[in-house]
Amino acid sequence: MRAAGLHEWLKAKDPGFVAIKRAARVTLAACVAFYFSLYVLDDTQMATFASFGCIALGALSEVTGEPWERTKTYGIALAAGIVLVTLGTVLAVNTWAAAAGMLVVGFAIAYAGVGGPRVVGAASGLQLLYILPSFPPYLPDALGSRLMGLVLAVGLLAIVDRVLWPPPAPTAFRHRLAAAIHAVRDRLVALLESDGDRHAPTQSDAQSDTRDAVGLRLSRVPPLERPTGPGRRDRAAMEATTLLGGLEARVAALTDLTEQGATAHAEGMHLLSVSAQSLGQSAKALDRSSDGDGPDPDSAPVEAALSEYVQWREALSHTPAIDHAIRMRLRFAVAAEEFSVWTRDLAVAVRIMQGRRVPKSSATSIAEPFWYANRSAPRLWFMRFRGHLTPRSVFFQNAIRLAVGLAAARLIAGELDLSHGFWMLLATLTLMRTSVSTTRAAVVPAFLGTIAGGLVAALVLALAGADSTVYEVAFPFVMVLALAAGPLAGPIAGQAMFTLLVAMLFAQMAPVSWRIAEVRIFDVVLGGLLGAVVGLLVWPRGATGEMRRTAKATLNAAANDLESTVGSLTHGEVAASGQQDTASVAARFLMLADSTLAQYRSELRSTSDHVDWLGVLGLAQEVVRGGQVLRRTHGTAGPLPWPRVAADLHRLGGSTADQLREIADLVSTKADGQRVSPKTTTVSVDEWMSTSDAREVARREIDPVGAVRVLDLWGWLTGVFFDTRRVAQSVTNPRGTSGGGGI
Repeated sequence: MRAAGLHEWLKAKDPGFVAIKRAARVTLAACVAFYFSLYVLDDTQMATFASFGCIALGALSEVTGEPWERTKTYGIALAAGIVLVTLGTVLAVNTWAAAAGMLVVGFAIAYAGVGGPRVVGAASGLQLLYILPSFPPYLPDALGSRLMGLVLAVGLLAIVDRVLWPPPAPTAFRHRLAAAIHAVRDRLVALLESDGDRHAPTQSDAQSDTRDAVGLRLSRVPPLERPTGPGRRDRAAMEATTLLGGLEARVAALTDLTEQGATAHAEGMHLLSVSAQSLGQSAKALDRSSDGDGPDPDSAPVEAALSEYVQWREALSHTPAIDHAIRMRLRFAVAAEEFSVWTRDLAVAVRIMQGRRVPKSSATSIAEPFWYANRSAPRLWFMRFRGHLTPRSVFFQNAIRLAVGLAAARLIAGELDLSHGFWMLLATLTLMRTSVSTTRAAVVPAFLGTIAGGLVAALVLALAGADSTVYEVAFPFVMVLALAAGPLAGPIAGQAMFTLLVAMLFAQMAPVSWRIAEVRIFDVVLGGLLGAVVGLLVWPRGATGEMRRTAKATLNAAANDLESTVGSLTHGEVAASGQQDTASVAARFLMLADSTLAQYRSELRSTSDHVDWLGVLGLAQEVVRGGQVLRRTHGTAGPLPWPRVAADLHRLGGSTADQLREIADLVSTKADGQRVSPKTTTVSVDEWMSTSDAREVARREIDPVGAVRVLDLWGWLTGVFFDTRRVAQSVTNPRGTSGGGGI
């Protein structure tokens, strides 16, 4: 009964026994490498680096993905580790040189996280590979043994990863994306099928609980599986995710307009039908694709249908007086066109994800879609690194914080001549978090666990004495427990078992006494306190504080881009370079905001902070992406032939931009729990559509092309205006919202 109860407890704590299997894999590799190095070759340096190499890249690192991706990650980590161990060995002879190296290496490895989740997963392990050789004994002549131990460790890790309970490959992002595309397509098809029967139940009626499953939320994707790298495929995957969010919003808008009585002409229904077919092709391509071997989605049919649709809209004339039904129909037409444009772009993004080349684009601005499609990989990596090299980037902040903490720890350990200063740096590395609150939450359990483990280790060392057989036999079992204890029983148990593991490891390589447990406790406490102090001095609030600043800057940049777009399409007064400048600035802030939000989700924060950050950033994304679509559709447009209409739209755009700026002020200055009412925008979009000037445009008798431009701009402003009111309400009325942006 007890065995059955233990099995059920383990199954509940560790579904699929993932943590236990991982602990067993790492333990097997570490023990084989350690025992071979120490007891067969009698090389303590090789044994040290063999065992800690397995701990660094097997326990402190997260290596995920398909089997070939994991093997590739181990290979790259080995190459980097050889450089780091060599550098650490060379610089270790001088405290100041070692500390300076720690500052540079610590920053470089942490900042390299901008290169994507695989780098982030291996970062802590790579840091350890520089820390380990930075302390006594200073044996430059032993570099060969150290590197042999590292090679043996990584080689064994790569082998057991393939043959011993290999971790299950996570659901590929392309399959998640395909499922989300299928869901959007199904909702569109249900809408089209129900158009002829107002009483027919739509898919949203029959399955109202599926709406949350439609959107592809990155918060639902494991961090290490998110396509956030700088390469073409990852950028295309992120762009496809953004496009999908827009498509979901547009199909919801079309459904809402239909429920309000809007009707579509046959041309509009045909356009949406072609778009539904394209969505199906994109989803099937992703479902069948395995590293680019699936069918290519074809955007040409959507492009042709769009061309016909625009010509049809331009040719319309003698529109009757504009009433509610006509306004609904016009809004439906604009939403249908936007939906199709985004569907076409989604097909292009899917092609890039499959590794296909697309027609060379003349886009030079990062605000233009698919600007990266024909850029070289080194160029894309350079642009990503340069884009985050700013104090406003959480990657930059985290790299500075960790580098300063590790360098200070190395300097203190060297100046105080701590015999086991390595443990001080390891504590700083593993306990320092991105904010003071999260660091404090990690330090206390670590201290308690280290003290408990130190007491047990002191007792074991005192009883076993110099009998190494006890340590040799117990070492594998203790290591399995140490690696599995954290995920199963919490950080206190994990720290306690790791402290015992360290004692048994060193007891096999040299005579030790129970005092090593005392040294371990002292070093962990000192390293943890140092990490807390550095965290208090360097961006102490982490992403929680940066989120408000970045969101404000992003919304303000989006407001500027909106005004630039409206000005260029109404008065022709904004040069193309000016449009690219405002759009590029907004795109850069969106990049920073995305990474800030990702870190914000992982931090401890005030429970009263209920701002819907996902909605806030989604609003900015809609403005920037909508401006892209309008500028691409209408190109370099001249002044409108209706001066009063242009003035009205200019005023509408200014009012909508002001609303964005008001939201920016709210999210940046509103204290937690404070209720602030947004200012009321003085211009109503629907009221403008009832004016005689608007009716003249709708008849399209003077300038059909210009009329379509006006109606597209009006439809876009209508959507943005509606969303600004919704987001402003969510900011000022936190009830009913999910803290931290629907996480």
